[in-house]
Amino acid sequence: MHTNIKSYLDIVCEQIRYEKAHTIIKKELEEHITDQTDAFIAKGMEQETAIKKAITEMGDPILVGTELDRVYRPKLKWEFILFVFLFLFANIAVRFIMQKNSPSYMHFFTMDNIIILLMSVAVMAIFYYIDFTILANHSKMIYGIYVAVMLLLYGYSMLFGYTFNGSNHGIFFLNYGIIIPPLIYIFPVILVGLLYDCRGKSYGTMILCGCSFLIPALIEFDKGHNIAILLVAIISLILLLMSICKGWFSVNKIYALLLVIMPTILFLIIICHLPQFDYKLSELHFAITEPMGGDYVRTILQANVKGAVLFGKGNLGNFDNIFFLLNLDYLLAYVLHFYGWAIFLLFFAIYFFFICRGFLLAYKQKSQLGFMTANAILITISLISIWNIACNSGFFIYVNQLEMPFFPSSGSSNIMFFMLMGILLSVFRTGDMVTENIIKYDYFKQNFVNISENTIHISIPIPFKKNHIKQK
Repeated sequence: MHTNIKSYLDIVCEQIRYEKAHTIIKKELEEHITDQTDAFIAKGMEQETAIKKAITEMGDPILVGTELDRVYRPKLKWEFILFVFLFLFANIAVRFIMQKNSPSYMHFFTMDNIIILLMSVAVMAIFYYIDFTILANHSKMIYGIYVAVMLLLYGYSMLFGYTFNGSNHGIFFLNYGIIIPPLIYIFPVILVGLLYDCRGKSYGTMILCGCSFLIPALIEFDKGHNIAILLVAIISLILLLMSICKGWFSVNKIYALLLVIMPTILFLIIICHLPQFDYKLSELHFAITEPMGGDYVRTILQANVKGAVLFGKGNLGNFDNIFFLLNLDYLLAYVLHFYGWAIFLLFFAIYFFFICRGFLLAYKQKSQLGFMTANAILITISLISIWNIACNSGFFIYVNQLEMPFFPSSGSSNIMFFMLMGILLSVFRTGDMVTENIIKYDYFKQNFVNISENTIHISIPIPFKKNHIKQK
């Protein structure tokens, strides 16, 4: 780079407070100055004179830098911050209301609950300020730490832990219980980093990325968290297929898709017939014809939907024991019964708008890593929410619901959801200022030798190139 150009760019960037934007700004300004210089040289101007004139036309570097400082700075998505605090206050309000309607031995609104919520917000803030590009630049290390933590917690819980919901062993830390199952919700984000870091590789690396799910899945399977495993497996499959379709791997797309889909179908067939898999496909049916009394929990949930009114408390028919609904796992059923369809639909509309807005912002991401990371988080939250809604209805799925995002009954799940929200906000904050390097594929997609019309053509193979994340 010419000394005068470098000096000009350095002065411009001194005015820009967000240092991670300096790389992309210098690149854009240098290209503009170079193009203008070439235009002057084409008119017969000397190179040194052309460079000075091109720099002069760019304007005063301090003024240019000041204007760019207003453009290139982290952008806080206030609507998502509003959603987070809306969910936070709603969580507190729901716990307070449930506490008033519950017997004294049931505890929904305690100081420990408030502390857990504040810890969740603190975790979200920490991950908001962490640069999300470390997912790609340090993906293998992050995956190793993730697996190590799960194995450590698993071993400790088996030896010294307590029993939670029959089979899920947890541990105590500072008088707070920590359970392992919610950790599986983080895996899709880690998988995105692995896939991105391995771009340009061939079939073997692609298969290894897919198999990275096995260790977390086996740990969760032993804990009886089968539905979470199933949903995260579906999310991981979607992300892997998306990465193949985007050309991240040096493979034939059709063959690669078949290589992923066919074993997945075979695996699902096998796993669903294992005696240990207590959630059988026969239970996944539309249960509107379920006879009264055939399943107590499902029948009450169905009666709750049938007896709900537009405003106010609904009618459960012959079921006068409403304490079953006093449970955060059945939050939507609780809202529907005590406050009617109007409040339920308002709650659903806020959630729906939040998800749709998130997918729209994810679609607008300029970096592929930002696009995939945001989609991984939003798909995770969406599928868990859909499953919870279906279970709360009692009409579709056997009662084995997952906790509603941002309204879970366990503090560990709440921290995981807020952690995902922090990563999502980090993507939306700096995703537009991510630059990408050039990498090479492992093998060449063109033929070395071609024979046509009695002529042999020997091509010198040129590697295809693809963008890769760059830490600014």
